[in-house]
Amino acid sequence: MTLRNTACGWWRTGLALLVWSSVAGAGVAQAQGQRPARPAQPPAGLSRGQPGQDSTRELSKDKVKYEWQAPDSAMRALLDKEGYSKVQYQGDTVKFNAGTRLLTLKGKPSAVQRDETMLIGDSIQYNDSTKRVVATGDTVLLRDPQAQETDDFIANGMIEYDLETRQGTTGAFSTSVVSGQRLFLTAKRSTILSDTLVSGRHVVFAKNGSFTYCDHAEPHFHFTTRDMKFVSQNVMVARPGVLYIGEVPVFWIPFFFQDVRSGRRSGMLTPNFGFAELIRNSPNYRRSVQNIGYFFALNDYMNAELSMDWRSGARSSDVDPGFLRSNADMRYRWVDRFITGEFAVSYMALRNGTTNASWTWNHNQDFSKSTKLTARLNWVQNTQIQRNTTVNPMAANATIRSQLNYQTKIGPASINVGGSRVQYPGRPQVDMDFPQLNVTAGTLEAGPVAWTPSLRLAVSGSSRIDQGIQFPFVYNPLPGGGVDSSRFNASRRNMQFAFETPIKLWDFQWQNSFSVTEQFRDYPEQREIVGVRDTSLRSIRVFARTFETNVDWTTSFNLPRFFQGTWNVSPSINVQNVDQGGLFVRTERSGGRWVSQSKRLSYALTASPTLYAMLPGLGPIARLRHSINPSISYSYSPTASVSDEYLAAIGRSRVGYLGALMQNRVSLNLATNLEAKLRAPVDSEPDQGRKIKLLSVNFSPLSWDFARADSTGNGFTERTFAISARTDLLPGLDFRTSYDLFQGDPLSDTATFSPYRTETGITFSMNGKSAVFGFIARLFGRAADLSDSASIRPAQAAAQQNLARQTRQMNAAGGGAMRGMQMSLPESGQGWNLSLQYNAARQRAPRGNGVIIEADPAKLCEAFRAQGIAAYERCFLNAQTSPPTGLGTGQSAIGAPFVRQPPVQGVNANMSFGITRNWSAQWSTQYDVERARFASQQIGLQRQLHDWNAIFTFSQTPSGNFAFNFFIALKAQPDLKFNYDRQTFRSSNF
Repeated sequence: MTLRNTACGWWRTGLALLVWSSVAGAGVAQAQGQRPARPAQPPAGLSRGQPGQDSTRELSKDKVKYEWQAPDSAMRALLDKEGYSKVQYQGDTVKFNAGTRLLTLKGKPSAVQRDETMLIGDSIQYNDSTKRVVATGDTVLLRDPQAQETDDFIANGMIEYDLETRQGTTGAFSTSVVSGQRLFLTAKRSTILSDTLVSGRHVVFAKNGSFTYCDHAEPHFHFTTRDMKFVSQNVMVARPGVLYIGEVPVFWIPFFFQDVRSGRRSGMLTPNFGFAELIRNSPNYRRSVQNIGYFFALNDYMNAELSMDWRSGARSSDVDPGFLRSNADMRYRWVDRFITGEFAVSYMALRNGTTNASWTWNHNQDFSKSTKLTARLNWVQNTQIQRNTTVNPMAANATIRSQLNYQTKIGPASINVGGSRVQYPGRPQVDMDFPQLNVTAGTLEAGPVAWTPSLRLAVSGSSRIDQGIQFPFVYNPLPGGGVDSSRFNASRRNMQFAFETPIKLWDFQWQNSFSVTEQFRDYPEQREIVGVRDTSLRSIRVFARTFETNVDWTTSFNLPRFFQGTWNVSPSINVQNVDQGGLFVRTERSGGRWVSQSKRLSYALTASPTLYAMLPGLGPIARLRHSINPSISYSYSPTASVSDEYLAAIGRSRVGYLGALMQNRVSLNLATNLEAKLRAPVDSEPDQGRKIKLLSVNFSPLSWDFARADSTGNGFTERTFAISARTDLLPGLDFRTSYDLFQGDPLSDTATFSPYRTETGITFSMNGKSAVFGFIARLFGRAADLSDSASIRPAQAAAQQNLARQTRQMNAAGGGAMRGMQMSLPESGQGWNLSLQYNAARQRAPRGNGVIIEADPAKLCEAFRAQGIAAYERCFLNAQTSPPTGLGTGQSAIGAPFVRQPPVQGVNANMSFGITRNWSAQWSTQYDVERARFASQQIGLQRQLHDWNAIFTFSQTPSGNFAFNFFIALKAQPDLKFNYDRQTFRSSNF
């Protein structure tokens, strides 16, 4: 053992090759009586870990252990001295020639260790005169445990290194380094050079080498090279490269470049193009190249990216003229300031002269524990171009959504302010909800008094409305005769303000609420004016703008509850409006003047018991529990009156008006559940059986008014009725349906009770482990595990959230926003999963001779037939497949035109299954039942290999664009890939 002062320098190679400048000098050696072993076996003094259970390649530093002889007391005292660099020698024999200054270690193995770095070989020689270190043996091993990502450097035969020239040579060697994934390197011979400009960096030149990312003992693939250069902590370059799958050469590349530096680095982006872009396989094929650009690593907090996408304009069409799109992205992340975000801009120029610009800004910042700003802003200049130039179905369906939210807390008050903005692909309409303000102060207590105030302000609006407008065009006379038409810039605005101040004194509660609502429609619309007392007096007026403002105040007193735990009876007294409108109202019918109505008292008594029964079980079911949760209420209000001015302002007539009648109502709200408790396993407690919900049904409230029944013969007061159901036998199953109960206005005695189904929806998910399959199997005496059925609902929720996140939170600008993103397929071997969603909606036909505005795409586009069938089909396809804007159907006010929407039926399906252990498939589709056509589809097939992924996908957007993609890439280096893309932009209906 030799102790030398730490002032003496020493070097290491980039492949963990350490050479000692302080090896010279006499040393105290410890001999071990180990005889040389056969090269095929681990050398004496080295032990291997347990062999792996599979053929995965083990790292040398993990499986080879060198055992040092335990030091005696004198040696321990030397090793514990501080301020010295410790060099430890161990071997069978140690010789030092004072004349030639040659130190020789022999033994199998011989080892030298300085601090944590160790060199092992059959023989190690160091010449202090020539400054050369030579380690020989069947296997020479060099290890640096401080290099966590680098394996041992193993040379066959010899390692020779000159300390003065800092050059060395080795025979055949092997090692591995981490560059994203672990890279395994081998070569027949190599030369090691030190970089004199950068301390600690070394260059290794290797001949006839090979490398692979496969960690199997027999790698599935590898690259062979004639020349290879490895610069430690920098780069690896090899030429030429031949890819072998097994032992079969399949691909040749002129050179191979791999950056092995840690962290982010600036560099060129990997272009995305298919084989057909090089060799066109069809005379009608349109070439396209994506992601041509450069990545800038600006600093530790920011990076930027410039890219370009191009599609050929050869053999172009009106819908697909070809384009050039430029993209700029900048991302920032300042962790200790809690700031993250990105900014992106895209500009597209089409060959027909049209352009489209879009930008995106996402920003998240935490100012404190309770103060946070979240911004997700998107803007698109031309949504029609944005929709027609994408082959990504999610991008074609997704709304262009912006959201802004700021939340903070001041004392006990929580403040949340923000808003949202929505653009619709293929449509000019823009919806904006801004500002949205919510202030809640929590519960403020003073003895027995508790006050919980809250304030809410919501302003929403729509501009450039293109549907549901009675007069969509403005006609202006021309000086020379004729008229000129232009699209009317229709807009509407809604405002809601509410201030609630509930006060609780012991068990007494006093509810107070002040509210202001306003609806403003800035477009001309017709109204039918009916006489308040004489319905024969009718007239038609067209208002340039229509509006309705309501100011209201409501209050109620909730008395203490009694029979708690059984009947749960709650009495209350309410001060409510006679009519359903506000206390003060102004409309265009009143000329903007405020009119008011009166209030009346309402006395109510509510009981909400829980009724249940225990039933015997059957088969795997130990017991059944059936519960019914009714909520029964009775209310009474005396007869009141409403002024003629108020009725005229809201468009009602006193003839047949039922709003002022005495109210003598009974209401029922019902929910029922049927639960089963499964039998516990024989080796567990009897009460440990799992509970499942066989059926859960909920009904919306229904009210019967005895006074109305005496007046009209029918006492139902609700306009709609809904039913929903759910079961755990099919986790994720949700059934819902709703009915329109009246033909006409329920506040008029002319309304007819005639239930009409308006909406039906069914959603369910299932797989091979669903409870329904296990339940049937156990009925027939077969073993089945029902424990995994509960996991389907979270999986379905996660899948739906992921789809919603991709669809609703897609960036409008940036390199990857509108490209055909690679389809994400499930892992193979996971069985099959099926998710189905069916939705149907229809509208009750109106009664009477009022004005009807058709929203049917076929009728909206009829005017385009004069321009040719192609123009009509483009209009029809765009209107047919555009996402809905949330425009309300029916009438916006009494006497207004009726907006009639066509019936809608659609099926959304998502199915994934593992064909074999390594093959998996997925199919996602949207099918329009009414029009008997597929709106969009995505079909994917994936083959998983140990080192490669192969994916075949076909996608079709609602606009008719479709793409076929074949993609195979190396898992460790996804940029090393082969892909074939075929994109087609359709110009007509199909």
